[in-house]
Amino acid sequence: MPMNPMQRRARNSFLIGFLVSLIIMTVVVLFLLYRIKMIDEARQALEALQRTVMVANRDIESGQIISIEEDLSSETVQTTMDVTQIVSTEDFEVTDDNGDYVFNEDGEKVKKEMMLKINVPKGTMITKDMIVETGDQTEKDIRIQEYNMILLPSQLKNGSYVDIRLQLPSGEDYIVLSKKRVMLTTNTSIWIKLSEEEIIMMTNAIVESYIIPGSKLYALEYVEPGIQEPAIPTYPVNVNIMNLIQTNPNIVQDARQAIWDRYNSQLNGLSTTQAQQRVQTINPQLDVIDNNTQTSSVQSGNKEEATKVQTAREEYIKLLEGTGRIGVEQ
Repeated sequence: MPMNPMQRRARNSFLIGFLVSLIIMTVVVLFLLYRIKMIDEARQALEALQRTVMVANRDIESGQIISIEEDLSSETVQTTMDVTQIVSTEDFEVTDDNGDYVFNEDGEKVKKEMMLKINVPKGTMITKDMIVETGDQTEKDIRIQEYNMILLPSQLKNGSYVDIRLQLPSGEDYIVLSKKRVMLTTNTSIWIKLSEEEIIMMTNAIVESYIIPGSKLYALEYVEPGIQEPAIPTYPVNVNIMNLIQTNPNIVQDARQAIWDRYNSQLNGLSTTQAQQRVQTINPQLDVIDNNTQTSSVQSGNKEEATKVQTAREEYIKLLEGTGRIGVEQ
C-alpha cells in the first residue's frame, strides 16, 4: 500500500532519530569502555607501584643499632623506589659463603648487627643505602669490658661510638681503639665489646698511662658514626705485648697478621713505623722513671680502679635487691 507523503516523512524522521540515537549510544558505550580501560590501567599502574617496605617506628639517630623486630614495621605503600633498595628480614640475617642461613646452637637464625647511617624520624621509609652492618659481630673471642680509668666526654651516652686515645705529656696522641660502640655508660665507666688482641693492647695503654706522669687515656666521640669510617689505630704497643699477641692462641691469625703489618708499616706516609715510634718516643718517657716508681704508679692506678669498680658494684647491687637477679638461688 503506497504511503502518503506525511507517513513517509514520519517514517524517515523515525529512522533518522533511531540512527542518531544508536550513534550516540555507541559513542557513549565506547567512551565508557575507554574510561573503564583507563581506570583499570591506572589501578594496575598503582598496584605495580605497591611495595611492602620497612619504616621506622620511632626516631632513630645516626649510628644507633636497629632491630627489625623492635625498631621497624612493615607497611604497604605506593612508591617508585627501586626494588633492589627495599629492606627485608633477609638483610638482617647472616648467611655463609653458599648463601645459606647460619643458625646458632638453639636453632635460631644468627642476626647481623645493623645500624643507621643517618638520623631518621618516625615513619621514614628505610632503604638499603641507609643501613650498614657494624662489623661488630659476636665472635668467639669477643668480651664485654668495663673501664673506669678513661676520661669520658661530658655528654657521652649509651650507643655512642668512640675512639680510645692515649695522650702523652710530650704532645703525642695515639689511637688505641677505633670506633667502639658504648654499650653502657655511667658518670665514670663505660662498657664496650673487645676482641682478645684489643684487650691486650688496651691493657698495655692503661699501664703506661699510669706510669707516665701527665698522660691521659680518653675517649673521643664520633659526630656521624653511621657515615664516618673507623680511624686507624696508631698506638705502638711494646715488643713484649707484640710477642704476646703473636703467640696468643685466642687471637685469630688474620688479627695477628693485621696488627703485625700495622706495627711495621709506615704511618700516614711518614717514614717512621709504629715500632720506631715506640723506640724513639714512648720508651724514652718510660726509661726516665725508675722501676720502683713505675711499680708504685701501677699499684696506685690499679687500687683506684678497684675502688671505683667496688663502689659501682655496690650501687648496682642496691638496684637489683629484691629482683631475684642477685644472691643465692633458692
